[in-house]
Amino acid sequence: MVLDSDRNSSSDLANVTQMLDEHFRVALSATKMVTTAMTAWIEQRKSISAEDLARITALEEKGDELKRAMLSVLSTAQTLMQREDLLRLIHYNDKLVDGSEICFYHLAAVMSSWVPEGELRTKVAELGRMVNEIVTQQREAVRFLSINVETSIAKADDICRIEKRIDAQWRDVVSLLYPSPIPLATVLRFRDFVNQLEEMANFSEDAAIAIRGLSLTLNT
Repeated sequence: MVLDSDRNSSSDLANVTQMLDEHFRVALSATKMVTTAMTAWIEQRKSISAEDLARITALEEKGDELKRAMLSVLSTAQTLMQREDLLRLIHYNDKLVDGSEICFYHLAAVMSSWVPEGELRTKVAELGRMVNEIVTQQREAVRFLSINVETSIAKADDICRIEKRIDAQWRDVVSLLYPSPIPLATVLRFRDFVNQLEEMANFSEDAAIAIRGLSLTLNT
């Protein structure tokens, strides 16, 4: 995608947007690792392996490399209309990758000794599905910036609506978690896990605002 009509900066934008697309692929891959592990844990009582922990750490490191490369290009670009919005988008996407790694380690710490049951199990599974949906919509919103601005804005609006649903789902999960008859250490660790999922949704909502800002500078 090309986000700037200024020919003098088109080369810089081509580099940044290509890396940004790859950055989003990394974020989506990391998020899907978390939600896939959640599903396998809830439905099949599967644990996270040491190899999977190494994989998500490698994704986080790759995300950091891409972030540094994009920041380097943005810092040296002479004229770049969307610099501020791009910086915000890079920051929020980086937080998604970091958050996925944090979630993965929290989940790995509790899954060998406990599996949620009943209504809590259902609510947790749905929370994971929603988080996967919001990150997918975020990538699509960016992809459509160069294809159809109206579609991109619509997807940004969808992100904000999904975030509100995630907030409600998160509150339900926490309300059911606290009275659960499980060790306090497990309650606290799993609370940290779902809190991080909710925080990732907040970052997606912030990214949606940046996407709206980018849409205002297109085709001008």
